[in-house]
Amino acid sequence: MKRTNNYLVVFGLMILCSAALGQSGGNFEIRKSVIAGGGGNSTGGTFVVDGTVGQSAAGTTSSGGGFQVTGGFWGGSAPAASIVTISGRVTTPTGLGLRNAIVYLIDPQGLRRIATTSSFGIYSFDMVTTGQNYTLTVASKRYRFAPQFLLVQGSLSNVDFVGLE
Repeated sequence: MKRTNNYLVVFGLMILCSAALGQSGGNFEIRKSVIAGGGGNSTGGTFVVDGTVGQSAAGTTSSGGGFQVTGGFWGGSAPAASIVTISGRVTTPTGLGLRNAIVYLIDPQGLRRIATTSSFGIYSFDMVTTGQNYTLTVASKRYRFAPQFLLVQGSLSNVDFVGLE
């Protein structure tokens, strides 16, 4: 049991060092994770960790040195994702709407959604989740189109494409 507690201490120190690097300008990414189970008491140096930083120890506060850790769940810091619409128009180089062009909306996981343009070149995607980066591309037999890369924060209209000769 003592060896397991030492691993928890080392893991906790790694998390604290990572947080310090991120706050000092280093690159970092926070992903959702859960450390559950556990319990007990771990000590080392000038600090004591009671329980785990997981569900079973929610509400437990551990402190020592210059830090404090409260077990439980992270939340409330990021805005909730909402559902929006992305729309626009696909035109020829002369500005005419391009009928039956295929517009692809590709999410960060590579999932493709397809919309076909109307006789006026209009397309629309409903039920798009905010807070993600998307790639939009157009396929046409007659023209080439430059892809567009979007960080979607809200509904977008006039995401237009003009054909390249």
